[in-house]
Amino acid sequence: MRRSKWSLSPAQYSILLSTATSMFLWGVIASIGPLAASGKLVHVLPPSLKVTVLLVGPLFLLLGDSTIGAMSDRLGRKTMFMLTMLSYGVGIILIVLSTYVASFLGLLVGLALSEYGIGGEEPPSLSLITENFSTDNRAFFLTFSTNFSNVGAAFISGLLLVMPSSGTAYVILGTGIAILVVLAVARLSMPESYRWLKEKGRTDEAERERSRLNIANEGVSMKHPGYLIPVIALALMGISQYLTYGLMSFVIGPYEFKSVTFDEEIILYSNLGATVGGVIAAYTINAFSRRFFALWTFLAGFLSTIAIAIMSARLTHPLGFFPLLFLNMVMSEFAWAARVTLEPESFPTKLRGTAIGLIRIFPIVAYELSVYFTSNLGLFQYVMYNVVLWGIGVIGAGLWTVKGFETKNVSPDYER
Repeated sequence: MRRSKWSLSPAQYSILLSTATSMFLWGVIASIGPLAASGKLVHVLPPSLKVTVLLVGPLFLLLGDSTIGAMSDRLGRKTMFMLTMLSYGVGIILIVLSTYVASFLGLLVGLALSEYGIGGEEPPSLSLITENFSTDNRAFFLTFSTNFSNVGAAFISGLLLVMPSSGTAYVILGTGIAILVVLAVARLSMPESYRWLKEKGRTDEAERERSRLNIANEGVSMKHPGYLIPVIALALMGISQYLTYGLMSFVIGPYEFKSVTFDEEIILYSNLGATVGGVIAAYTINAFSRRFFALWTFLAGFLSTIAIAIMSARLTHPLGFFPLLFLNMVMSEFAWAARVTLEPESFPTKLRGTAIGLIRIFPIVAYELSVYFTSNLGLFQYVMYNVVLWGIGVIGAGLWTVKGFETKNVSPDYER
């Protein structure tokens, strides 16, 4: 009897629980730097330290993505999660301690370790879902599970919005402990990637892991068309989506709206918009070809940001910015769905983790530079910069449409 593509095994549920929970934690940790920059966690920061705290997280996120992504191709997907859990486990403890003693240095080190661990989980998590799920439902689960980063950011910003400052450390500590417990349970039963095991010649182990998975469709086998176009197009789309999301969700508050409470509201409403967009994108992405989905997504984001720029120039009160931000983040999450699906689908198993980490170097470096150079822009200039970034995404998606290849329903192994 043919299995339904939605019929999952316990081992597959453990992968989804692990990915969704770690993405939730990423949203929590990604919010800590901006909240610290606004004066929420340690003390009110001067402009130079405000920029520093916004830069340190993405820098170590980049290091985690690139180093652990490459290691996951050599040592396995599951193996990497022990290292990443240790990194952000220690990082969360340091962040909490820093709030008690108002230590800016402790906060920086805690953010660095936390972001390194969370960044390192992206390549093996995306690889595991791509390799251990049916070809016709992997895009749904890639989008749906990673959407929990938005849920995490909305959760922590909303909670801290109503909590007194004295309870901040307890909120972060309690959230971190609960997440680590869930992750430990999920990862005890998590399978290794059977495709990775097969690639390494460990056939018997691969068969055992394959037997634990309900896979209705292995995908159409094809020879890989080449790496140059995927790297260029995905780098451009990554620069566009990563920067527009990060700058509009996490950086615009400390830079443009000088209020701790308002910064928390910006993170809350922007990530609520992204969460809504992620749910819609998960259920619609397979209705289109990957090429068409990416192109219309970035075009829609570009046009919506132009509208936001026009309207933001006429804002008479900061609260009028929230509906515009919500809409923009819905579109940003559609662009994320295009990215997070194409990145693991566009490379063979032997290179998947390395390629995901490599491609993410470009957007994160561009983000670091943008955080530094946009610190003195006015609101209208800031939004116009985001219009330009969306335009870069349109170019990347257009390149993929014209020169790229279709990855929907294609086996992620690729022929040699």
